This record gives sequence, C-alpha cells and structure tokens, in this order.
Amino acid sequence: MNRNVCFFNSNKAWGGGEKWNHHFSLLLRDQGYNVFVVTNHKSELKDRLENEPGITLHSEPIGNLSFLNPILMGRLKSFFKTNNIQTLITALPSDLKSGGIAAKRAEVNRVIYRRGIAVPVKNSLLNRYIFKNVVDRLIVNSLETKRTVLANNADLIDESKIRQIYNGFDVAEFDKQDFSPLYTPKKDEVVIGNAARLTAQKGQKHLIKTAKLLKEKGLNFKILIAGKGEMEQELKDYAAKLDVNNHVSFLGFIENMKSFHASQDIFCLPSLWEGFGYALVEAMTLEKPVVGFDISSNPEVVADGETGILVPVEDTEKLAAALEKLILDVKLRKKMGAAGRQRVLENFNTPLVLQKLIEVIEE
Repeated sequence: MNRNVCFFNSNKAWGGGEKWNHHFSLLLRDQGYNVFVVTNHKSELKDRLENEPGITLHSEPIGNLSFLNPILMGRLKSFFKTNNIQTLITALPSDLKSGGIAAKRAEVNRVIYRRGIAVPVKNSLLNRYIFKNVVDRLIVNSLETKRTVLANNADLIDESKIRQIYNGFDVAEFDKQDFSPLYTPKKDEVVIGNAARLTAQKGQKHLIKTAKLLKEKGLNFKILIAGKGEMEQELKDYAAKLDVNNHVSFLGFIENMKSFHASQDIFCLPSLWEGFGYALVEAMTLEKPVVGFDISSNPEVVADGETGILVPVEDTEKLAAALEKLILDVKLRKKMGAAGRQRVLENFNTPLVLQKLIEVIEE
C-alpha cells in the first residue's frame, strides 16, 4: 500500500484548492497514512497545518519557474527520497512542474495532478511533455473541468489516466457547526443569497439587474451578497444606478457560511463559469433551492427542476423568472431544498469522495 502521501501546494493565499488540500491531508492522516505537505514559505495552508499532529511540513520559495532552479529542485528530490514519498498530489500548474518533475527524479511511484479550475491547458511543448511523462493520474473536479483541460489538445493526456472526483463536502461536520442567522427578514420578505468573489466571472451584475426586474413586479424580496473582490464598488454603484439599494445588501466577507445560508430562502449563483460550485453544495446541504446559469459544471451539481432551476447563461429575464417562481411558491422551495440535500448526500458527501481518492492512490 502507498502509505507515504505528499500534498504539494505552493499557493500563498487561501482558497478552494487550499481548503481541499487541508481537509484531505487531515482525512488521509486519520486513515493511517503518513502525510507530508509541501508549501510556500509564506502560506495560509502552512499556517493552518503548523500544529497538526501527524502532518510533516516542508516549505520552499516556489514560483512558476522553480523547475529551472537546480538547487531548489535538488532539495525537493532529496525531501521526496529521504521520506520515501510514494504518492505526490499536486495542486497548481507551477507545482506540477517543480514538484512533479522532482518527484519523477526521486522515483516517486505516482504523481497525481488535481485540476480544480475549468480553464483550458495551454498546448505548449512543456505541457505536452509533463502530461505525457510526469502525470500518472489527472483528477478533475467535474466533467466540465475535464472537457476544458482537453479543449486545446484532445490528446494531451491518455484518457485512462483521468479520474473524475467531485470536491467533496463534509455534511456531518457542516451539520455540527453552530450558526445564527445574519439577517431578520421583514414580514413575508423572501431572502435571496449570493456568496462569491465580487468579480465578473461570478456574475453579480446579472443578479443586481434581476433585482430591478423583481422590484418592477412588486415582489417582496431581499438580496444578500456575501464576498469581497475588485468589483465591489462597481457593483454598489450599479445597484444605486438601478435604484435597488433597498433590495440589495452587500455583507462583505462572511466567516460563518452556515449562518449566511441559514439567513436565506433561495440561493442564486449567476456565475459565467464554474469548476465546481462549492457554494451551491453548501446551500443545498441546508435545504435551500438554488438558481443559476446552465453552464459548465452547474448541471452536474444542480438537478434542474428538482433541486433548483438553471436558465440560459446571461439571460437575466429568465433568471428573474426562475427567482419569481420560487419567491411565490414556498412549497416548491421546500420540495427542491429537501431534494438538494439528498443529492449532496448521494453525490458529494466527503466519505464518498475520500474513498474515491484512496482508490486513485492505491490503484
């Protein structure tokens, strides 16, 4: 059995990929694996794992061109050799280049590249070499991510090396978390939530435009937008321009997402693309119906018409119609919400995902 497993993530900030590495490194440790984690010198992932028993940390000043640094590559090779690393799980393209190549030189049995973003891989000579000679297994977090990886070169990697494993969501842990609603609705007010980075990709402009359409219909609703990002002021200005400030509130960064989701009746994520809509799964776990665009991985997460409603991308009028339907039908909200939680339990619950990851490590 491949008991010495090393996660390799050089990202300094904290995001979905770092959360995944953190969570599954601890889960594998609890399954009896010897877990090692390579991070950057300054890293949120490193800080969060610093005092965890059973986790061996190693840090390097890793960047996109680190694979060209013979001294750094020598240290990585030595680390893998000394600790008898049998499986390496890499996170970023730069990690695959430095960690993956060093691991091959150290004769690590298996190099796994986990791809968590639905963005095409550049069809470069270096990438063709790495995907053919370095990557033993490619884990994609959705079928959409798999499609985009191969968009520029259908033969980039042998199909037999690809494994599709959803991100995973720890329902039991989420259920145990304390929470208290962040917003108290006015009489009969239906609350619509949105949680994402405030960027063009996440489509909050469509949601604000939707607010104008719903207001014109005289519906009693409130939209809560959680998150920070470079478009924050632009979105606030847009809400003011459309005269929907009384219907849209910007909450900023929210630490307790369970409290946020508990504050809403409907969750709306009008992203223009998603690798895996983690926030959708959070909302579904709390039995909230979800609304979004019928793009990328959303149809894999949301059962359209059963756990929520998906509409054509950037069609704000149909987005508004879907929200109106749920605003006016409390029974439908409850029915879709219950079906959403069941879908999470059957498809995305962490124990299922962990078992699939172990199968890839051990196969």
